[in-house]
Amino acid sequence: MRPCLRILLLTAALATLPAHARFLFYEEAPIRYSDTKAKGPLSKIATEIEAGRLAFDSSSEKNFLRDFLRHLEVPVESQVLVFSRTSLQNDRISPSRPRAIYFSEDFYVGWVQGGDIEVIGSDPDIGPVFYRLTTPFGSHDKAQLIRDAQCLDCHGSSRTDGYPGMIIRSVYPDKIGAPIFGAGTRRTDHSSPISERWGGWFVTGENAGKRHLGNIYFEEIKPGEATPAKDFGASPNNLEKAFNTSKYLVATSDIVGLMVLEHQIMAHNAIVKANLNTRRWIFIDTSIGESAGRTPSKIGKTTRALITRGASDLLRVMLFSEEAALEGWGIEGGKAFQDAFAADAETAPSGHSLRDLQLLSRLFKNRLSYMIYSSAFHNLHPMMKAAFYEQLWAALSGNGDPEICGHLSEKERIRIIEILRTTKDDLPDYWKAK
Repeated sequence: MRPCLRILLLTAALATLPAHARFLFYEEAPIRYSDTKAKGPLSKIATEIEAGRLAFDSSSEKNFLRDFLRHLEVPVESQVLVFSRTSLQNDRISPSRPRAIYFSEDFYVGWVQGGDIEVIGSDPDIGPVFYRLTTPFGSHDKAQLIRDAQCLDCHGSSRTDGYPGMIIRSVYPDKIGAPIFGAGTRRTDHSSPISERWGGWFVTGENAGKRHLGNIYFEEIKPGEATPAKDFGASPNNLEKAFNTSKYLVATSDIVGLMVLEHQIMAHNAIVKANLNTRRWIFIDTSIGESAGRTPSKIGKTTRALITRGASDLLRVMLFSEEAALEGWGIEGGKAFQDAFAADAETAPSGHSLRDLQLLSRLFKNRLSYMIYSSAFHNLHPMMKAAFYEQLWAALSGNGDPEICGHLSEKERIRIIEILRTTKDDLPDYWKAK
């Protein structure tokens, strides 16, 4: 094949790569997701458990879970509860035995009574890695943390846009938690109206405006139609009337916690997508350069344009550009989650942080995602991080794309700049000038 034709074909492939994510590009070079040995903290924990140097309190299933969460520094107050059968351990889940999910900036932990503990951790090279922790309270006689490729059937498919990632779904569950698929199912994130969220989830706390889909199970009287069969209420303070809460670490599934988790997953997935795409684009660009005899250190115009566009997509998520506005007086959750969430804040001398909640018209007071402090963002490819910081600086300086940052007031932009200048040590030099 002539060099010019090869370059043309490779350039076309490079420009259209994101649309082809369904072909599992992450299993090919340079990512090689399944063939790459994980380097994240969970891989080290797995080694420690296997060698007998790390064990968890086995006096009860609750204590085992609590001890494991403590080791990961994941707060028990982050607990949210899902009763739809939409996970790996479907047969154990029901409205009377919901699955508990706990999360921090870098970890997601799922647990259902009598089952294994599902864990997601962030890897510096390949993004989220999925593990299963066997326990002495299930079908195994000892604890073992195992990387579980089966999770990718959902968490690395079209349901996550073809990238390894996390997902929150809203469904219409029946009395045993099985989704009534004919009635519809949707992914939810911070752009979703409250009225579309939390089908198949328990929710404690209150919201103004339209009723959410949580705390209800349905029946299918007509094909494709879900009719409420049992409603546990729109705004309970606890869930003692729904199931035996004594078997759980806390008795709530906080509405604020659910909304924070939805945003975090959206932001985390966007960071992973930007990182893996950049690695792939540069890999293909290098192949093009070798064919064209180009200097190896130079990056082609197409790749630079893709990175710029990818940074814009990431910025849109990180700045809450498409966040659904809250209605009326907003939302009200419990104090326990909010205190635990605020405890991890990176705070500026003024007292402001990216974890400051607003809860009236929107979720956060300062609309730049706190996931900018996460290990996933820390490990973002340098070229993507540079492009992101350049566009973020333009947005916060009042010179960015109005469609991405036009919702931010001047006062909010100034607060965010001050927060970042005093809490982030990887900002480019041009951020530091007055």
